[in-house]
Amino acid sequence: MAMELNAGRPMNPMVNAGAIAPTSPVPGDTTDAKWEHIREGLSRFAGRELALDDEVYQSEAATNQRNRALAELLDSYGHIHFDPIAATDVYTRQCSLRVSTRDLAVMAATSADGGLNPLTGEQVIAPLHCQYVLAALAAAGMYEHSGDWRFEIGVPAKSGVSGGIIAISPGKGALASYSPRLDHAGNSVRGQRATRYLSQTVGLNLFASRPW
Repeated sequence: MAMELNAGRPMNPMVNAGAIAPTSPVPGDTTDAKWEHIREGLSRFAGRELALDDEVYQSEAATNQRNRALAELLDSYGHIHFDPIAATDVYTRQCSLRVSTRDLAVMAATSADGGLNPLTGEQVIAPLHCQYVLAALAAAGMYEHSGDWRFEIGVPAKSGVSGGIIAISPGKGALASYSPRLDHAGNSVRGQRATRYLSQTVGLNLFASRPW
């Protein structure tokens, strides 16, 4: 599957704007250079080389008018540090990266251990940067259901409109799920149920002193 994070689907526009803006200053003087920097970094998280799903990318690139408009609006306020349409293209490629559920689990486990990949032993990002990422996921990783998710499940998480979910309990563990049927917010229905069950029974919830 491609872990499509929300390139063309009409979800919460603020989530997309918050993803497009930091894509623009990624190192690289060209669109391809920026994309390769992102692809290589996400590959290090997964512990293997990841590749673009061109079919998904072409579909998303043909239907991401809202994201292009958001990028132009952000640029008018000085929040884009690269050509806005090119930045949107890099973001769209990022959303079309092909991963397996196992890849997602490894990436989530890397985040759970302060950026240390459990398969390769590589420190992919600094622990402090990992902390910042998890805080952002806790705030907005499940779109408009993020508040309910924190209350009911209590772990930083990120969903994608492909049907994938990663959930991370820092210092404890992580899990990934994949099931395509989505709710109105764009989150996997079965993935949420499975994560809720495991969080409660294994004791991943950051706000719970013990498993249910």
